[in-house]
Amino acid sequence: MKTFKEQKWMIIVYGVILFAVGLVDLILSIVDLGSAIKVVSYCIAGGLFVIGLLHIVANLIKDTKNFFKGALALGSIAIALGVVFIVYPLMLGDFFIIFSAAFVIAISAVFLVKGFIGIKFKYKKSWIFLYFLLAIIGITLSILAFVYEGSSTVTQIVYITMGAIGVAVGVTAMVYGIKLLNKKAE
Repeated sequence: MKTFKEQKWMIIVYGVILFAVGLVDLILSIVDLGSAIKVVSYCIAGGLFVIGLLHIVANLIKDTKNFFKGALALGSIAIALGVVFIVYPLMLGDFFIIFSAAFVIAISAVFLVKGFIGIKFKYKKSWIFLYFLLAIIGITLSILAFVYEGSSTVTQIVYITMGAIGVAVGVTAMVYGIKLLNKKAE
């Protein structure tokens, strides 16, 4: 059975898509929030199309018993979501804020737990401080996003934050995928 690490090209493609969407989101959120919502919606739709096609093609090429289980269904769902984001681009605005706030709360909860684990297992104080700081910032931003959902300032902050996260995760995924490619070549 193939492992996740052997899907190195898929990791690089995901990284490129996340980086591109994050960068577009970050720039447009700072310049013009109204167009950012539409452009991010179209970028996400394009990314979903690419991901969907990759999964469907991989399902057709590879042995489905051992590789990409459920890829046909995942690819079809990704393409269907892409169509929704193209047909209703402004729907993303409300959805993105709620989704982002829930996502950031989940990540903040992980940082909070890591902070308590760090206290228990005597991590460096700087790491414990960083975990708690990130948890507090994330939870605060998420609560603001939920409470002031219609506020353009909060919307802009959430879009900028998610854009920065997209860029960071995209670069990390690309570097990881390239390292996997180089490791396989050696």
